[in-house]
Amino acid sequence: MAQDRDAMEMEAQLWAGPMGERWLAHIDQFESMISGVGEDLIASAGFRPGESVLDVGCGGGATSLAIARIVGPSGSVTGLDVSPLLVEAAGRRARAAGAANVRFVLGDASAATPPGAPFDRLFSRFGVMFFGDPHGAFAHLHGLVRPGGRLDFVCWGPVEENHWMGELRQVLARHVPPPEGPPPSPRAPGPFAFAEPDYVREILQAGGFGQVGIAPWRGRQYMGGRGSDPAAAARFATEALPFGEALAALEPEARRRAQEDIEAMFARHHGPEGVAIPAMAWFVSALA
Repeated sequence: MAQDRDAMEMEAQLWAGPMGERWLAHIDQFESMISGVGEDLIASAGFRPGESVLDVGCGGGATSLAIARIVGPSGSVTGLDVSPLLVEAAGRRARAAGAANVRFVLGDASAATPPGAPFDRLFSRFGVMFFGDPHGAFAHLHGLVRPGGRLDFVCWGPVEENHWMGELRQVLARHVPPPEGPPPSPRAPGPFAFAEPDYVREILQAGGFGQVGIAPWRGRQYMGGRGSDPAAAARFATEALPFGEALAALEPEARRRAQEDIEAMFARHHGPEGVAIPAMAWFVSALA
């Protein structure tokens, strides 16, 4: 349990610090990359006017604002995130949009109880895969939704079906020595921690949720955002994604070769809408 707490605290510190800073610095590109899957998830969730919603891991607040427009003035949305920078940015967006029915709260969703709980609905777009103790986190989240309330979230499927990540890893492996020690567990906190649907179902049921539904979503991941060319997508990958940290340690010439390989890989996926790479995610729903 101490190891779980350590992992959870480390993830929270990363999102409160460098990962949150990186997301905010490239927020328009990140939002453009995942806007399609977010819009599809919101449509699948079927929000109704008057509902109260908790948006877990709300980031810069784009999904919170979109849901707030649906639930209307008789409803409310609370965006919850562990990054102070992103919560502040989301608040600025809400004020600029004149959205009076949405607020943003700083906190760790695995332990925080934001004002307004229990909510009618829980929602998350790629915000629930980073818990150090997912069983404990979802048991806590279960207590934040009223009995019979619904949970909807999206998480990435297997890396093998997410070529935007798999192909980047292949390029990186040609230039950066593998880290020492055993490979990390595929269920370790991170983007692909919930790639196994049976594992996700077991976590939710152990946390008190029932009627779990898991359905695949397939589409395109637009690296660097819609409209990016291969060079712009490669700059985004090395500046905004964790790959950049590994490449930064290389000698300048080795780093240049790696950057060229990344750009060449993206060029193979370049089309009229940008660098569009196959992606796969799980739409997960459940009732409290």
